[in-house]
Amino acid sequence: MKMTSGEGDLPDRRARRRAAMIDAGRTLFMEQGYDAVSLAAIVRRSGGSLSTFYAVFENKAGLLRAIVAEERFEGIERLDALVARGGSPAGLLRAIAESIHADLARPEMIRLMRVVMAKSLDDAAFAHAIYENAHQPRVEWLARLFARWDQAGAARIPDPMMAAQFFLGMTLHAAQTRALFGDRAGLQERTEAQCLTSAVEVFVAGYAIAAGNAGRAA
Repeated sequence: MKMTSGEGDLPDRRARRRAAMIDAGRTLFMEQGYDAVSLAAIVRRSGGSLSTFYAVFENKAGLLRAIVAEERFEGIERLDALVARGGSPAGLLRAIAESIHADLARPEMIRLMRVVMAKSLDDAAFAHAIYENAHQPRVEWLARLFARWDQAGAARIPDPMMAAQFFLGMTLHAAQTRALFGDRAGLQERTEAQCLTSAVEVFVAGYAIAAGNAGRAA
């Protein structure tokens, strides 16, 4: 069946409208907090209609989940790019830690974490969805990398999932501290960098991660 004029643009228009609503929601949630933002305010800023919003996100919590999912996807893309460059597992691990820390310690990410934390305390189903769709993919990504290193003899990591949780806990600490207690309650930037370096060194030593180039182990 021949497509009528304009029908071929519908998926593109829907994608653009979805992106605009995500951008509007992200900005408004960070500026005003989740509870203070109405769906009408989001639609006014993004354009479109409430019917389109409901069709794409179902509700306001669905929009917040989409915002977090987009951040997670972009973060994992950056990690994939680091792995593609190659290098020693120990050097790559340092680069991964720095990338995760830099990504999550951005002021806008701190504000987003506060919004997500507040919503999670109020909505157990939302909290579970965020854990499954945002945190767990990072854990699984790291666990797969650690398993490859272990199998290649580039590290001794008998439980890659546990190691991934441990590693993420170290790299997320500063950002979570800022999100919970405010920017001035956390460590200073220089001290954060020193703590991150020390934590990675402990991890590298504890799991015997190779400092030399491990070929295709990454």
